[in-house]
Amino acid sequence: GLLIMEQMYSLKTAAQLLDVSVKTVRRLIHRHNIPTYTVGTRIRIKKSDLDKLIIKNLSIMDIYLPV
Repeated sequence: GLLIMEQMYSLKTAAQLLDVSVKTVRRLIHRHNIPTYTVGTRIRIKKSDLDKLIIKNLSIMDIYLPV
């Protein structure tokens, strides 16, 4: 079958999207057991996992993402 690569973000990009620090992104990933993927030497997070992180944290963080 056809494998469609899901959008993946660096921790820096994820932090920018969430408007938080990279340190906060690392903390959230650890706290919510979000899987990370190593691509070469770089750590990536899937868009779907980032979306879950946003939904989980909407109650405690005021996150605005342009649609």
